[in-house]
Amino acid sequence: MSDSSRETNIRALVGMMNEPDPEFYENFRKALLDVGDEAIPFVDEALRNAAKEEERQRLQDLLNTLRVEGVCRELTAWKAEDEPDLLRGFYWVSKAFYPSLDWEEVRDAFNSLFGDGWQMLDSSTYLRNTIARYNNFFFNICGFSLGPKLSEAYNFADFFLPNILHKRQGNERALALVYHYLAQRNRIPVFMFNLPIVNLLACTTDITLPNKDDVRFCIDITQRGAMVHRMDLEPIFSQKTQIQLCNTLQAMQDYVKLLFLIVNLNEKEPFKKETARRLHLCLGSSPLSAAFSPQPGDNLGEGDWS
Repeated sequence: MSDSSRETNIRALVGMMNEPDPEFYENFRKALLDVGDEAIPFVDEALRNAAKEEERQRLQDLLNTLRVEGVCRELTAWKAEDEPDLLRGFYWVSKAFYPSLDWEEVRDAFNSLFGDGWQMLDSSTYLRNTIARYNNFFFNICGFSLGPKLSEAYNFADFFLPNILHKRQGNERALALVYHYLAQRNRIPVFMFNLPIVNLLACTTDITLPNKDDVRFCIDITQRGAMVHRMDLEPIFSQKTQIQLCNTLQAMQDYVKLLFLIVNLNEKEPFKKETARRLHLCLGSSPLSAAFSPQPGDNLGEGDWS
């Protein structure tokens, strides 16, 4: 089929979004979903020109579904990579809710931060001194700050890159992802824990040793990177044996799992709840992830994890 014929067919299918018969309408909708990303500009154009509210709603729902399905395809490919890039995964999760988010803008912003950080951190040889310098860079120079804690209030935007890039604000899990990403790019051995501890990161002696037994101290993201001695956490580590360090994929799986659970507790908007569900199904649960079912009012940083 020629490009012009294919475009004609897609436009014809989009034009059927005002079909009154539910069965016919569903067939046309499924056909457009099969077209995939190629249909997005045509649906978007039709949405801008639609006069009837019902047609606009149908087109908006279709457009949302097409975009989310596209993101899930990208995340599936990302998940299969030998060494998935954390920022790229975070970008796709954010793009599911913020479709105008531009990868080049995100990449360039973090490349600039990485360059600035490398100039400041390269000269230090002592791990605690390096973390102290990095905290100054991250919180003071970059201006990253903690929004409402997950255990205290709900702020949907604080989960995603647009808030982090433009307001330099995120909740503790989102900030931990960014902190971890920039630290790792600067060869600082900082790792994410699996879900039970959402406000702490681990610092080991070697970036190639993501092992709980090699943790020398922890970093509290809610206290502007305050360092917590390993011995102070030994009772938690010994009692809660499921606590482990995450690789990139596991960290993103736990992040999306947490997003899915909190959105379902707090959101009324069906699109956000369904999108969070789809992302969670797409990435799956990390085998290290501890099972939990938070309830309204739970303290997600200090709860009784099973």
